[in-house]
Amino acid sequence: MRARWAACVAALATVAALAGLGPATPAHAAVPPEVIIADTFATRTVTGNAAATFQFSVPAGHWTAVATLTARNNTATAAPLTCTLLIISDNSTNNTGVASTVLPNGQLASLSTGTARTVLTSGVVRLVCQATSSTTTNMSVFHVNIMASKANALTRVNLG
Repeated sequence: MRARWAACVAALATVAALAGLGPATPAHAAVPPEVIIADTFATRTVTGNAAATFQFSVPAGHWTAVATLTARNNTATAAPLTCTLLIISDNSTNNTGVASTVLPNGQLASLSTGTARTVLTSGVVRLVCQATSSTTTNMSVFHVNIMASKANALTRVNLG
């Protein structure tokens, strides 16, 4: 029985190696990413004009990025929070923003935004969240999720 199990494992390893899976794949055979997911549960505090920034690099290609997050107002006054998602490439930028008024005393708000851009050589996906009211603003930004996907082909779907 043990010999039979070993033969199955060896056969499976051979198939995986032929398919390019598992440890048999050489490290130099890395493929640029098609989808990058960056997320964090860490809390960042936004006060006054001090922004919270999240960013990562992307290689050349046509990229679409979407970001979602949760914000909590830590003060007794409702306050606006503006978040901008940018794809920066070769000294030019494409961005979209979303703003929400976060109600006071620990109330939560969810924000979501997206953007798209062609990156020529290398670029950066950056999410910047900033409280736009007075210096007394204190908000927590957490559960941040940014997904960037690379478009290799255009598919059109007719929704009717």
